[in-house]
Amino acid sequence: MELFVVILSALLLSGAIIPTFEVDTRNTNEGRLQIPSIGAVIVNVHGINIEIVRNAFGIVQVNYQQWTLPITFNNGTVKLFQRGLFVVVETDFGLNVQYDWKEYLAITMPDSFAGSVCGLCGNFNDKKEDDMTTPTGSVTSSVAALGESWRVPGLKDDGYCKDECGGQCNNCSLNLVQKLEHQNFCATLAEDIVEYTGCQLNIDSTIFKANCMLDLCRGEDMNTYLCNTLQGFADICQRSGVKVPNWRISTQCPTPVCPENSHYEFCGNGCPATCANPNPLTKCTTTCVETCACNDGFVLSGTKCVPETQCGCMYSGHYVEIGGSFWGDESCTKHYTCSVGGNLSLSHTYCPAGQQCQVVKGIRGCYPVNYATCMVSGDPHFVTFDGERYNFLGTCAYEMAGVSANQTDLESFSVVLQSNGKDKKIGSTVKLLEVKVFGYNILISKEYPGTVVVNDELSNLPMTLDNNKLHLYMSGRFAVIEANFGVKVYYDWSSVVFVTVPSTYMGVMQGLCGNYNLNPEDDMQMRDGEQAPTSEALGQSWKVTKIPGCVDSCIGPCPGCNTTQRVLYSTNSFCGLISDPAGPFRDCHAKVDPAGFLNDCLYDVCLYEGGGNMQCKTLTAYTAACQLKGAKVYSWRSTQFCDAQCPSNSHYELCTSNCVGSCQKDSQSNCGAQCMEGCACNEGYLLSGDKCVPAGQCGCMYEGKYYQQGQVFYPDALCQKECSCNGTVQCKQSSCDLNEKCETENYVRSCQPLGKGICSISGDPHYYTFDNTTYDFQGTCTYTAAESCHLAGTRLTEFSVAVENEKWYGMSDNPEVSVTKLVAVEVYGTVLILRRSEAKMVWINGVLHHLPQSLFNGALKVYQEGDNDVIITDFGLKVTYDLIYHVTITVPGNYRGRTCGLCGNFNNDASDEFQLPGGNLTKDSRTFGAAWKVPVPGVVCDDGCSAFKCGANSHYETCVLPCTSPCPGLKDIITCTATCVEGCACDNNYSFNGTGCVSTDQCSCYYNGHTYKVGQSIITDDCHMIHTCQASGVVVSQIMTCDPNEHCQVKNGAMGCYPQQCIMGPNGTLTTFNGESGIVTVPGTYEIVQSCDQSQTSNWFRVVVKLEMCTPDVNSIVALYVFFNEVMITVDYKHNIWINGRAVTQTTFTQNNVKLVVSDNTVTINNPSSLQLSFTSANQLAIGVSDKVADMWFLKPSPASSSSSMLINIPQQN
Repeated sequence: MELFVVILSALLLSGAIIPTFEVDTRNTNEGRLQIPSIGAVIVNVHGINIEIVRNAFGIVQVNYQQWTLPITFNNGTVKLFQRGLFVVVETDFGLNVQYDWKEYLAITMPDSFAGSVCGLCGNFNDKKEDDMTTPTGSVTSSVAALGESWRVPGLKDDGYCKDECGGQCNNCSLNLVQKLEHQNFCATLAEDIVEYTGCQLNIDSTIFKANCMLDLCRGEDMNTYLCNTLQGFADICQRSGVKVPNWRISTQCPTPVCPENSHYEFCGNGCPATCANPNPLTKCTTTCVETCACNDGFVLSGTKCVPETQCGCMYSGHYVEIGGSFWGDESCTKHYTCSVGGNLSLSHTYCPAGQQCQVVKGIRGCYPVNYATCMVSGDPHFVTFDGERYNFLGTCAYEMAGVSANQTDLESFSVVLQSNGKDKKIGSTVKLLEVKVFGYNILISKEYPGTVVVNDELSNLPMTLDNNKLHLYMSGRFAVIEANFGVKVYYDWSSVVFVTVPSTYMGVMQGLCGNYNLNPEDDMQMRDGEQAPTSEALGQSWKVTKIPGCVDSCIGPCPGCNTTQRVLYSTNSFCGLISDPAGPFRDCHAKVDPAGFLNDCLYDVCLYEGGGNMQCKTLTAYTAACQLKGAKVYSWRSTQFCDAQCPSNSHYELCTSNCVGSCQKDSQSNCGAQCMEGCACNEGYLLSGDKCVPAGQCGCMYEGKYYQQGQVFYPDALCQKECSCNGTVQCKQSSCDLNEKCETENYVRSCQPLGKGICSISGDPHYYTFDNTTYDFQGTCTYTAAESCHLAGTRLTEFSVAVENEKWYGMSDNPEVSVTKLVAVEVYGTVLILRRSEAKMVWINGVLHHLPQSLFNGALKVYQEGDNDVIITDFGLKVTYDLIYHVTITVPGNYRGRTCGLCGNFNNDASDEFQLPGGNLTKDSRTFGAAWKVPVPGVVCDDGCSAFKCGANSHYETCVLPCTSPCPGLKDIITCTATCVEGCACDNNYSFNGTGCVSTDQCSCYYNGHTYKVGQSIITDDCHMIHTCQASGVVVSQIMTCDPNEHCQVKNGAMGCYPQQCIMGPNGTLTTFNGESGIVTVPGTYEIVQSCDQSQTSNWFRVVVKLEMCTPDVNSIVALYVFFNEVMITVDYKHNIWINGRAVTQTTFTQNNVKLVVSDNTVTINNPSSLQLSFTSANQLAIGVSDKVADMWFLKPSPASSSSSMLINIPQQN
């Protein structure tokens, strides 16, 4: 959120002798939530308007034109010049304004103004108590009220600014350790400034410390804050005549980066030679300043150091660099240009057709009179620049908009789009957009949401290119490409595209968007100039690339609607909201005609026969079109209708401002633009690329590009420098391995592997190693098939692949025959398990999920391809399993010599394939296999065989393209190859959901990389969120919490809220009801739990266990004693049972509402009103209590064992 202009100093008009002036600041949230910084300084004095914009080093705007320094007005009444790292505005009556183009602003005025000024800087009357005086003359105690009172009224986009941080200023997102560190830092900073600068400052230490903590809590780096603060105070000291030591050396603060032909000086000349004043020393009285000084033989020309022979021109006290130009009047008819030799030439000109002379963003120039917009949305529908509507379902690459080849006066650009066939038979949506401008090739693809590809390199947003000629940023859900000549391109990474062009391009446009000649009748113009008879013919003529498998039309007949369906789909449950005169778009109807959007919506909904939530796409498009026109849109989404899905740490807003908190400093160039619906970061989080992260986890800027925290990148074309972002960018010399080559893969440059190794495990089983050795090994345990090893000193990622075999009598009567029944892959700290008995499912860290799944932003994917389940990583590891008997493991070539296990060491030497874990070799395959045996807890072996056959609604084909007829959203989480495989193809009118073929209304939901079945509810985020898949394909996410008597845990592969249990497991492990755990290390008798309300005779209970060390250092339960009112049950470790002292042999027993059951090697004791208990043959005891007694029990060690040592502290509960 941007905070707009507030008055800093203004003259009280009490006397005519004192000159009038005003100094304003326009504040902006420079990358930190709620913490504004100076965005611009505006000075109005002697009829001159001066604006100094943040980060525009060496540049000022004077009377709505841009100039380099120095500038002198009216024989010195006002001077603007650069002194060191600061710009200085100096007047003849003593006003001095100094700004470093970043953080620091200082205003100085003579004593003669005492009591004659007002504003946020106070009234200069030597009375602190009335410094918070408002324009009405009243004194306020609120800083926010003071700021609001001095806000300059009537500014454009004033609705986006605010005067306070909404009560969140005192929130600190730091952890306890960081907070203590920063408190210590801030407490001593004032003393540190004195030590480093040698200068005593008159500052309030309490306020100074509070301001310091405020900035640090919002994400400011501590060292950066120190350096910026020291720079400001050191300048004050130097200007006061104090000789300041070089504090940058003692603090290791970085020195400023100086331009070409200059060098850094800590105490340099405050009046350097410039082209405007080559010999200033005779008049210079200023002290030395921190500066970038020109090298010998060079003088300062604007922002550059040049030889004197390359100095520019002077015009009425203004300096103009060679090649610089400016307007000599306010009507844009006199245009001056400075050329070599200091010659200033005048051209009498005028604004071209379609433009007029006006001031835009503070700069006077020729600007377009109006703009036209072409739009593509839905499935897809085109609206040309001139308003012509048509539908075109082609899936090849087409020129959407471009400049005619015979037009040379205007800047050329082109926009190419490619659509993605949702189903080759019935439709498509925009898949990617390619924009070519200023020599850049910019790609925005649905495959890389939240990012853009610039000249084949994946980049985060926002970014600025070609000296501010090109801005790339996010606005709501859209990526925006904005060129300085007025063209804007929007794409939401989904289905909506806008291309806006200025009126200067009227009549010279071409492509699917038409020619922009204000005549919609000829918008179907083909490349040869003829009018196309159909939209398909139009598309074919503007095709730029034919993609394998792409089509130019719907392979008919395309589905349509009957009258009854059309009436239904026109209601507010589908498309009717668009045209409803009392609906959420009522204020937009006059600006954007709803009729065309309503027809588009009906077309899409009919095309999918009411399924696929297609109305949401058109409603989203209409919302964007309305907001771009400045129309207000009212809330229309709900959890049941087109629910907006936002990533972690963010929330949906109907009107998000571009002035959002961002990790990237100075990313607010488009702040104040029209708001768009989208996702906004939650309080305490900042936008880092496309993610919302805590303020302390922001990334880094390097050479004009933003990198996320933890990101590793290679800035040079040969990968000779490896850089990583961890708060700051650290780079080191690097080189690719012998088995690697520096290449760009998926638009990311890195050392890419050369070749690959493939290991195959099949049959009973037969092993084909990475080095092409074959052998048989019939072990039926779990074994390491392949794992990374010897990775020290490399960048390679650790992984392991284990297989579990079982005997398979269904294949052979030979008892030695075995076959793979389970594949377990561990990578990126995640364990994934594929089991033959659980088709279409995968275990991920103990939780069972449906296929497909996409984890870590696509770095790890699990999906079905043909008759195989596939696990694949972004570094080249690929594991396939057909869930019968065939496993393949593919590793990239840079793992040569760095693998171990049954698949060999991948060193191109077949003679040493049988390498044992210790490095020794064996010649015996059985010894080799047994050496790689590993345990996999919880594995249950099954016998059986599954023949290959196709499921319901599908049929077998020898060559099937993956993802044919996919469910909506499936392609968002898996990458479909263009190579056919043997497998099953969906029958007509059925869609592939990632594992099988279903009707469209039974398609799965795909959300955050996970797959949810229709009607399925999944609990995540430690039981704080529940996600439910609706038949519409939308996942409704709601906040939840477990009941007080429940505990969040994973059971049977599902996270959920389960009744709290106290569990004593094998080896004496104990987990209490509240989740604390540890090990009972001393044998003895322990009271585990009992009812503490002795008056509750019917619900009273008590549980005691006896522990003994049956094996060294291992405690086991040898006896269990359970007491109820009138019932005592004893169970030993062999499951012998005594009730009230008498041995029993029956498997069930009931008395006084207490029921005992022996089943599946487990003894269960249950009293519905008080206690539920189970004791397994594996020596595990689980205890739960009912709601009725939930607050009337406690856990403690028994008195008999009070001296025993326990590794946990079991709290007593009341």
